[in-house]
Amino acid sequence: MALVAVVLSGLWIFGCTTVVVQPQPQGPEVLLPGEFIESVDANTVLVKCSGKGPDQMAAINNARKGCLEWFIVNQLSATQEERQAYQTNQQKLFAQLDRYVNLPPPGASDGKGKGVKSQVRLSDTEIKVDIITDVHKQQLQDDLVSMGIMKSKSDMLEAVGMPTILVQPSKANKGLKARQQMESAVTEYLTQNRWEVKDPQGVADLNKMIGALGEATGAEEDEAAKIAMAVGADIYMVFEALQDKGADGGVAYGAMVKAYETTTSRKLGEKQVISPARASWKAGEDMKAWADALRDATGQVVPQIMAYWKEDAPKGNRFTVVINNVPKGADIKVSNGLKRACSFVKVTLSTAKTLHLNAQCKGDNMEVAGALDEILGGLGSEYEFGAKSGNLLLVNFK
Repeated sequence: MALVAVVLSGLWIFGCTTVVVQPQPQGPEVLLPGEFIESVDANTVLVKCSGKGPDQMAAINNARKGCLEWFIVNQLSATQEERQAYQTNQQKLFAQLDRYVNLPPPGASDGKGKGVKSQVRLSDTEIKVDIITDVHKQQLQDDLVSMGIMKSKSDMLEAVGMPTILVQPSKANKGLKARQQMESAVTEYLTQNRWEVKDPQGVADLNKMIGALGEATGAEEDEAAKIAMAVGADIYMVFEALQDKGADGGVAYGAMVKAYETTTSRKLGEKQVISPARASWKAGEDMKAWADALRDATGQVVPQIMAYWKEDAPKGNRFTVVINNVPKGADIKVSNGLKRACSFVKVTLSTAKTLHLNAQCKGDNMEVAGALDEILGGLGSEYEFGAKSGNLLLVNFK
């Protein structure tokens, strides 16, 4: 009887499959941050990430999870509610990791090339890898919207509103007789399409404020950039009338329109439109040709502006911070202090007397001014705000 029991016991042991229960994560996984490298195309970006694990494959997959999380939290989500919704759904998204983040190709590559960039053994049981790989941002964004984690771009745009625009002639067109009519052609097109166009004439002490801004660092159109900051425009458009005389004596009229983001002077789009050359023009036809070309060029630049705005606006408001007569050592304190209130801070100019910064923050101008006030108050010198308008925060130390 005992023998039968032993045999039956053996059959039970070999007849059953041993199940190893893997411990489930308690709450969201904590992952290493990523770093944006470059855009591949409209749907894909390259991201650099780090990950740790017991072997190379585990570390690479944790790095890919880090890529996914960093991109959602820092590039796509617009509110704390969306970030919390992601954390709740983290494991569901990780289960579809291959859908959103590519496996890096085997081997290393130079510079920005995709692959495993480095591998370091941290201990007998853990290694760390750095990878650069593709994140399929459009697929990810579409799924986040369908899962109810994020709002659609149209909903986000409705929440943040349309950008405000300043229209200015180029340096070459400052003395053009038809300047006013051309500016009106662009402004009318924009207002008819429900854009808010800023008017510099409505800003008191405009020249004084422009003078206090100093040089608009890196701006192709320096004066237009400073006026845009002073009036609180998110975008500024610069137009230029073109006239070309062909070899056969015919004359063609046209226009160039360029658009820039105010705080960074980043060019968002440009378009040149030229009318057909004609041997002669009747009085007034040249102005009509210019106006038609301007409207056509503006209409083709607007979608380029909106493509940028839909991507960038949900991440926060952009600000230019200008501090004059800045105390010694204030650049580091101001920069580090603003980083606690803003997702992006960059010093663009630092001299013995002047400090310029670009920042992107979730708060509005008064909230960011309050954060800046707390930082400056600790420097021990008297100061006053020269402007808290729109995207400009101007501070003058006495």
